[in-house]
Amino acid sequence: MRLFLSPSHCNMLGNNKDAAISMYRTRLNFLLLFILVLPTTLRSEVPPGGEDDILRPVPYTLHIGPYLGGGWVLSQGEFQTLCDCSYGQGGGLGFQLGFFADYPLSKDFSVLVTLGYRLMQPSFDKEESRIEFIETSPGNGDFMEIDFGLETTVRVSSIELGVFGKWNLPLRGLYLAAGPEIGYVIEDNIKETETIVTPGIGYETHGGRDQVTMDDALDRYYDDAVLRLALAGRLGYIIPVTDRLAIVPELSLMMSLTPVVSDFDDWRLNAFDARVYLRFAI
Repeated sequence: MRLFLSPSHCNMLGNNKDAAISMYRTRLNFLLLFILVLPTTLRSEVPPGGEDDILRPVPYTLHIGPYLGGGWVLSQGEFQTLCDCSYGQGGGLGFQLGFFADYPLSKDFSVLVTLGYRLMQPSFDKEESRIEFIETSPGNGDFMEIDFGLETTVRVSSIELGVFGKWNLPLRGLYLAAGPEIGYVIEDNIKETETIVTPGIGYETHGGRDQVTMDDALDRYYDDAVLRLALAGRLGYIIPVTDRLAIVPELSLMMSLTPVVSDFDDWRLNAFDARVYLRFAI
């Protein structure tokens, strides 16, 4: 027996075949679209700041905190006191404390701003000999060469503001900063003490061997400078403690651009300091 399909059944099979082909093409298009969209979806999951984007600034973290430091103050140049005694280089201890803010502008560069109090206390000493009249008895005496020891201490306290460019070095955590500092002097003093070194000799006024010749604010004896300008360079290392806290030891060198007093233009106070910062991320 032979079977045959009627024309209507042939049309139905043709339609079913076209529908299957259409469905297959639709699914293939969806598959290709999924393959094309998938990489874009995965790429969008990269955390912000993971790549450069000229249309969106990369977010960075502001750091603030206190600092405390101290170091050695080195005097440069010469000055004179009331007794016409000239002093050259001297030195002493310094102290400072304050607050800072570190604002990043890029991955490796930021602006570091410090505001704090600085105390500088250099001292100077020298020996000299002078010819003085020594009274041996009432109405009698003679001229003798007398040896003296001189000691002068200067104290300068100021509020200072520093603005620095800060560069991260290739070694992770290590940075270099440089920039200007401006200080406003809030208190100063100069004290000079003269001591007779020659044995058996004392001052006529009180019989002692020591005499204070100066002890007052600088502006009583000199035309002192109220503003202090300087350039400073700093080298520090950031030691993380937690995700939002770090300890930062730092070494700095400050070179003064202005004199201590206008009377002696080359007399300046420089400082070599060690600081410790507590660095909080906010």
